[in-house]
This record gives sequence, C-alpha cells and structure tokens, in this order.
Amino acid sequence: MKKLLLVICVGCILGSCTEMNDKHESYFKDGEIIYIGRVDSLKLFPGNERLLLQYQVSDPRAKNLNISWLQGKESLELPVPVHQPDETFERYIGKNDKTIAEGSYTFKFVVGDEKEHKSVVVESNVNVYGQKYQSRLTNRPLISAEEAIGNNVTLQWAGATSNDEFGIKLRYTNTAGDVITERYKSDEIISPMTIPDVKLTDSMTYQTLYLPEPTAIDTFFTVPQKVSIRSLPIIVSRGKTVTWSDANNASSYGSNAVDGIPTNASRWVGDGLNNEHWIEIDLGGTHSINAFQTWREVVGDKSFRLQVNDGGTWVDVVVEDNSLAAGLPTIYYREFTSVSTDKVRYLIPQYNPVADNRPRLWEIEIYSVTYY
Repeated sequence: MKKLLLVICVGCILGSCTEMNDKHESYFKDGEIIYIGRVDSLKLFPGNERLLLQYQVSDPRAKNLNISWLQGKESLELPVPVHQPDETFERYIGKNDKTIAEGSYTFKFVVGDEKEHKSVVVESNVNVYGQKYQSRLTNRPLISAEEAIGNNVTLQWAGATSNDEFGIKLRYTNTAGDVITERYKSDEIISPMTIPDVKLTDSMTYQTLYLPEPTAIDTFFTVPQKVSIRSLPIIVSRGKTVTWSDANNASSYGSNAVDGIPTNASRWVGDGLNNEHWIEIDLGGTHSINAFQTWREVVGDKSFRLQVNDGGTWVDVVVEDNSLAAGLPTIYYREFTSVSTDKVRYLIPQYNPVADNRPRLWEIEIYSVTYY
C-alpha cells in the first residue's frame, strides 16, 4: 500500500513539473531576451518648425539610437559613436533631413547595439510651433511717441498682451546716420522710455518678441511697425495780435489769453450778457495748423468752436457742445486735420434758452505739429 502511494505522489510531482515547463516554454523558445541601457538625461526643446534633442547614452554597447514619431510613420536612426558615459549629444529635427510641421508630438527612443539587442522604449512629448502660432502674435501697444528736447524721443508703452512676450526690438537711425538696433526684455521696458539722439526724419520701427515656452530654442517676431513720432508743438499764437468781442473789465481783456500765462491770474473774461463771445487771433502770416489747447474754467463756455479764416469766411474745425455735461477737462487739447490759415477764432455761441455763457479763458495756444 505504501509503495502504491509513493508511486502516485511521484507521478503527480512529475506531472506538475511538466505543466509548469509548458507555461514558461514560450518565453524561452527564442532564447533569453537581452536588454541594453536606455537613453539617459533626455530633453526636448520646442522651436519654429523644428526641435532640439539632448540626450546621453551611458551603455558602452550602444551603437545606434532609433527615434520615431507620428505612430512610427516618421523615424530617424542616429549612430552612437565611442564616447564617455556622461557625454551629451545634440540633434536638431526639422528644417533639414526631416521636416516637422507645427503640432504636438510624442517621440519614442530605442537604443540598439550591433547584435540587434534593444533597450526599453522611452517616450517624451514636445510642441512644435510655426505659422499658426506666428499669425496670432500682435505688437505690444505703443500709446505715444513724442519728440523731446535734444533729439530724444519719449515712448509711452502699454502693458504686454500675452504671457509669451519676451521683449521688443527697436530700430532707428541716430543723428550721425548710424542704424541702431536695441533689444529690451519685457521686464526692462519702462514707460515712459527715452530713446536718445534720434534722427527724426528717418524711420523708427519696433517689433515684439515672443517665446512660446521658456525652453524654446526660437524666438518669434511680429511684423515691424512704424513708430509715428509726434514733434514738439510749434506755438504760432503766443503774443500775437488779438481782438475780442467783449470783456468783463479792463483787467480781463482778450490779449491775456495769448500771453503765455495759463493761470487764473491772467485771463480773458467776457461780459455777463448772453451774447456770442469770441476772441480772434491774427497769426501774423499763413501757418499750417493742426492742434490747439485751452486752459479755462469750465463754467460759462459750455459750448465752443475753434474756427479758421478761409478767404474771409469763418469755418469750424473743432466743435464741442455742452462740454460741461461731457466732462471735458479744464486743460483741453485737440488735434484736427491740418489747415493753412492766417487767423483763428475761439467762439462761444449764444445759448438758447438764456444761460450763462460767460467765457473765462486763461490761455489758448494754436499749434503746428509734425508727425515723422
């Protein structure tokens, strides 16, 4: 009986071993699988229709690196030369042997040796940028550019419109005729910004620089935009001959409004009647004018006109009605289409119904302004 049990046990053990071998046989039928070291220290840097690979291969058996993307539809095999284990390799993809369009990609890397042993697959994602990204870029808004004393130009910048903004590039000519190109990082842009020694008659342009990612290898530029520089205004009215419709008293004549003192201490004040009030300035010759400024008390002259003499006829160039309700400031500046004239008139119309239209004008200046 004992012998019979022993035979049965041995048979079971042998049967079990056979089943276990059957289960593992498929793994050994092609021989033992040998892996070599995978790619190390892998970094992918995005660019403009290209990217930069940085990697290390520490396994001395490595002979090649296979790179594939687009689910294997595109691939590239790079040789791995004899090197130090910590040596870093670089390779650009795009705009050379392998073009790469704008988009998001998953790259796969497999290291191989001369016996066709492979490493495990390493995957890494990267964005590639191009025309679509470029088309969305806009220049940082430039609020104003004004001539300052000594051939300087003062630039007033608005804030950046995108977190991708990297800076601006400014190009102009100095008074010696040299073309100057300056770059300013976004955190270096101050407002106002003074640009020295500018030749105003030559073009000044700027571009905004964008970096789509902090690690990007390419900077994107907007189309150059011309800077319209406003010249220092030439005052053509100060101290000129003035006539006026009326005055409150002998200390408030219309001539006070062109004496260069824009304060309450020297002003033109009209009478208290609800008539038409005006001050006429003879410019002493024909001038091309396109701007004016007043300093006034916004009390009586709720409506006003700036008029120019056109062959003996007064023609409106600026009209403001009910400026008190419109909230116009005490210091009022306005530009208009350039016109040539020898006389200008500041007119406060008669109000209907009767209301206080008494002018209280501290100063008025008529300008000739040039834009370069």
